[in-house]
Amino acid sequence: MDFTLICQQYKLIVYSSVLFHMQKKDQLLFLIPFIFLTACFENEKLTKPQMVTDGEDLDLQIIEYTDIDLFTYFNDSLATNNFNSFTLGHHEDNFRGSIYAIPYIQFGSTNRSEINEDAKLDSVVLVLFYEKFHYDTLPGFDIEVHELLETLETDDDGNIYSYQDFQFDTSPLIKQASRIVPSKDSISITLPYDFGNRLFEMGKGNNSIFESNNDLEEVFKGLVLNTNDNSALMSFTAASYIGFHYRIPSDLDEGKALLKLTVENGSGKFTHLDINRNSQYFQSPQAYENIPIQQSNGVIMADQILGASIRLGLPEVLELKERANDFIIASASLRLPLKPNTYDRYFNIPVTTVNLSIVDKKNLITQNLGSASLSSWDEQFQEKTYYEIPIKDFIDYKLSKGVNNQDALWISVPKSTSIETSGLILSEISKEQKIKIDITFIPLN
Repeated sequence: MDFTLICQQYKLIVYSSVLFHMQKKDQLLFLIPFIFLTACFENEKLTKPQMVTDGEDLDLQIIEYTDIDLFTYFNDSLATNNFNSFTLGHHEDNFRGSIYAIPYIQFGSTNRSEINEDAKLDSVVLVLFYEKFHYDTLPGFDIEVHELLETLETDDDGNIYSYQDFQFDTSPLIKQASRIVPSKDSISITLPYDFGNRLFEMGKGNNSIFESNNDLEEVFKGLVLNTNDNSALMSFTAASYIGFHYRIPSDLDEGKALLKLTVENGSGKFTHLDINRNSQYFQSPQAYENIPIQQSNGVIMADQILGASIRLGLPEVLELKERANDFIIASASLRLPLKPNTYDRYFNIPVTTVNLSIVDKKNLITQNLGSASLSSWDEQFQEKTYYEIPIKDFIDYKLSKGVNNQDALWISVPKSTSIETSGLILSEISKEQKIKIDITFIPLN
């Protein structure tokens, strides 16, 4: 086998060649290792390694394939109304740019019982139950509460996307200084008495607005929350509610009562995401475009909240077909190192599992290939954190297609029931830790 020809024709770097001595019954007797490391550059001749023979030999070759096209693709179509939770907050960093999360929430009554005409409102409180926190939770921040003026409308598929917005009163009902306290399970915001009493009075008697969501939404569409400061991103559960604390004055004091309007019982909710993806890696990136790694400072990204996925193409993969007469592919693994200093276990947690698919030239998924998990974790030195993704099935698929086939491997963050900030920023680190595919060939005979 002429290794110089392999280097020139296939743009491959020979990583190692080992010879195994085999008995006639194919039982392994001993291993004779031979390591051959070199670089493959234009006009450079590759020295043929010494061949060791003893009886019948198996010539196992591991080659390093680096002819890979890599792109980051941003998608703005994240349907957030079907999540179990809603998200509020603002975050900004050098990796993602800036993210504003603004939830729109509607409410419904949990108690259809009639409110006594003599009932008096004491206070009305918005209670937001935490699901999880993202990023730094130490800074204090202000929460603005606005009244929603427009009913939340879904599309024909029942979705409301993160880029959508609906009309709300720009003058807040209240602006309250807040802080995340880990020992508490919620944030409480006391709403204006006049606002609460107006709804409460219409909730009394036989024609109560609390009897149905349609009746309620005739006079109260819901709330919109916002925080303008650099705060943590906070996800809240659908158990969050507006509570009307009231009492019924009488000679025999019946004590205090509580009427709840919960998000869970409401007609809908969704989180609007206002995202500016300008960062130290991406300069004015456009959504729905394949952004080459050469235009993003050597990184590619997979991230749910940014709508980022990775497209991987193998433009010269059909050249491997010429080896099919003598060898078959036994295995192929894609090495994707995480870029140092873009992850940690506290504020920038990397995704530990990714989904693998095959997409066409329009990035539409045609076939699912399963998932892969993070192979190595090195938070201390950040030199050996990477994915080792088996892609033999993808290479076999590409080899079965014609020369004009433009299908690619698609790497994405798994779907979730809530907004996730975990992601991946991948790049070559060094000559040893780089983006590559290791392919193992074994002879046919």
